[in-house]
Amino acid sequence: MKKHTLKRVKKYDRAKAVKAVMAVAVGFFMMLSVSITSRASGFDPEYYARKYPDVVNAVGSSTSALVNHYINFGIYEGRFQNEEEEKAGTPLNTYVDVDIENQTVTFVQDGVPILSTPCVTGDLSQNRGTPTGIYAVYGHVRGKWLTGPTWHSWVEYWMPFTKGGCGLHDANWRSKFGGEIYKTAGSHGCVNLPPEIAAQFFELAQIGTVVKVH
Repeated sequence: MKKHTLKRVKKYDRAKAVKAVMAVAVGFFMMLSVSITSRASGFDPEYYARKYPDVVNAVGSSTSALVNHYINFGIYEGRFQNEEEEKAGTPLNTYVDVDIENQTVTFVQDGVPILSTPCVTGDLSQNRGTPTGIYAVYGHVRGKWLTGPTWHSWVEYWMPFTKGGCGLHDANWRSKFGGEIYKTAGSHGCVNLPPEIAAQFFELAQIGTVVKVH
């Protein structure tokens, strides 16, 4: 009787183990799928070269040349940065929205807001407001010192989008975000994000992702 009971317990444990392994596997592939989907929203140099041979004739086919063309000209000419955008029918279907008045940053994917956070933009009292306009992420750096005349700050996630050096990044030296902080105690022009949220934006926003600042 004891042997029979013990055998049944072992079978039950084995079944639980199989279910646990399957659950982990499913979770892994779901995360992998999300990662691939998010990365598909960025700039695709092979697609861009294939779609726009006139650009290749003008600047060449290197990734850096194509990215620079897209950032400086393609966005304003209404060119698509990847096949997903072309299918959607709009070049601004996936982008980062920086709303200065409401002090929020939102990632819009395929026309749907999927991530939003309060932020701190450039200090208005020091005439360092974050410049408005349509830009694109041109750098994607994990860990960097941001250095200027009066600052030397380490950030874990750096996503520059203007030629003047403004970018999205984490700001672990801040305890609060949003509200009217930017009017008297804002940044030097960058868009400061809560560290944990900056990590998520870093996964979503790739080189070439449009940034709309308004």
